[in-house]
Amino acid sequence: MINVIQHSRVSPPPGAVANQFLPLTFFDLMWIPIPPVQKLLFYDFHHSKSHFTDSLIPLLKHTLSLTLKHFFPLASNLILPSSSSSNPSKPEIRYVDGDSVSLTFAESSNDYNYLTGNQPRNADQFSPLVPKLMQEVYTNKVVVPLAALQVTLFPESAGICFGFNYHHVLADGKAFQGFMKAWASITKFGSDAELLAGGYLPFCDRTMIRDRIGVEKTFLSQVCGHEIKHEDLRHQTSNNNVRAMFVIARTDVQRLKELVMARPTIPLHVSTFTVTCAYMWVCSLKSRASTKLNDKDVDDDELEHFVFPMDCRERLDPPILATYFGNCITFCFATARHSQLMEEEEGFFVAAKSIGEAIATKVHNGEPDGVLKGLETWLSQIGSLKMDRVRSIAGSPKLRHYEPDFGWGRPQKNEIVSIDRTGFFSMSECRDSQGDVEFGVCYPKITMDAFASIFVHGLKLL
Repeated sequence: MINVIQHSRVSPPPGAVANQFLPLTFFDLMWIPIPPVQKLLFYDFHHSKSHFTDSLIPLLKHTLSLTLKHFFPLASNLILPSSSSSNPSKPEIRYVDGDSVSLTFAESSNDYNYLTGNQPRNADQFSPLVPKLMQEVYTNKVVVPLAALQVTLFPESAGICFGFNYHHVLADGKAFQGFMKAWASITKFGSDAELLAGGYLPFCDRTMIRDRIGVEKTFLSQVCGHEIKHEDLRHQTSNNNVRAMFVIARTDVQRLKELVMARPTIPLHVSTFTVTCAYMWVCSLKSRASTKLNDKDVDDDELEHFVFPMDCRERLDPPILATYFGNCITFCFATARHSQLMEEEEGFFVAAKSIGEAIATKVHNGEPDGVLKGLETWLSQIGSLKMDRVRSIAGSPKLRHYEPDFGWGRPQKNEIVSIDRTGFFSMSECRDSQGDVEFGVCYPKITMDAFASIFVHGLKLL
């Protein structure tokens, strides 16, 4: 399905970036054991293969180099102490002049229009569009490239796909989205002038993150000796998994909000995120139960968990710049009993209340840096949960996934492929309808059929 045309290594312009050693903050350390993020952006591309090979490939290599001048961490390596090291050092991100990021160009015989639809599609057909990440192991350290990029042409169906594979240690979603927008802007306008004029340069100084709550030492001890994970989706079987996109229209979002606000026992934090995630959480549980997958022995008192990230940049004291390039997110935990969430009439309200309370606990506790409260227990807390009872979310409408424009218009489709191995949801704004929200899911076909029926039926009853 994939034919590699060219494999390149792209560096910032020679001498443009001094050698850099970035210490990992506590926001970064907790991601070491977590598998990479894999993301795809599909674009309509009405050009020939010869234009792709002769014009676009040289252009993208050049503009990526210019972009890396500002976003040099993508060309950097994570230096980890070897698990066999007798005197382990603290992990760090290291850039040395000449370091580079992998950029692969390929072509695919698959149907671009099929891949960019909302209908259930074979998950196996997406994994070859994701580039591989490699690592090198030495006696006393492990050198881990932090990102790999791939651009795949669909010559028979007028499309192109940008594939990104990056370790979360590098950056959170907001920061990485800044890189994608920057690369697109430089490609479209031919220089970084637009980037400079708009004040969108990334802020890479990680010393601005201060560990006032003393969690760095805890995280270091918890991740020490962990091998960083390099799942290669090409070598994983999908067990007949399919991917699909579900849209909750703005009118349905408003109706969900009105229903929740009519309940005086629901916390004041009623947002699009709260109500749509609550609806998806309940639909997911009901679809699993209806197909009896992994739910045969679920007790009514079993706890279900919805875990979701929260951006801390504006909520720290003092606030961190919005353009900070790194990780700056904490986590909220919503928990409710299985039987409560499965109730036909009340399950959605239980989910919305639980999510709303989890947000309110972080945002409205009145303490300096209160958004970080409980962060020190995140890794141990996650490790103690039954993972088949956990749901989570990747992405957010606030990230504006459909903004990067390389010169051919906005993306036709945004897919977060890494949800394939977790059973979580991806979340984004819709491309062409303001206020609508789209969710990507990946399930075995029997579960997907049940989910689709439950999802559509529930919205009709609003």
